[in-house]
Amino acid sequence: MNEADFIFSKSKELSLSGVKNFPLDFINTNKLNEVDVPDKMLVLGKEFFGSFEVSSPNGDFIMTFTNEYEAKYIVYSSQNRKSRIKIPADLTSTKKSVEDYEKYLDQLLREIENDYQKKINHGKNFTSVSSQIFKKLNLTRL
Repeated sequence: MNEADFIFSKSKELSLSGVKNFPLDFINTNKLNEVDVPDKMLVLGKEFFGSFEVSSPNGDFIMTFTNEYEAKYIVYSSQNRKSRIKIPADLTSTKKSVEDYEKYLDQLLREIENDYQKKINHGKNFTSVSSQIFKKLNLTRL
């Protein structure tokens, strides 16, 4: 099996098994606020004096957050391309949702890596392969 075949088969396998959706599968509260955002994929900018910027992929400024978890929550939620994102009203729930999602993504990466090592002898392109699989599944790990 070559890497292209692995990417195709692993993406299909994960897709058929049902990849969890953020934020719906990771919200642990009913107290939610709504945030208006552009209905496109957003990216996390760098921290600047305690603020975290969220922007479009081409660099257009969207909004700033004082907490990294709120910014990550918005970026992860933007993968659904909705113009209104429901975010937990309290920071503790937001943080837990993001941490649980990132643990889930890390688990997926470990699964992909285990299969990669078994099926591709001495494969050295795991980072590229896993990135392509995540892209096919519309996933991002910040």
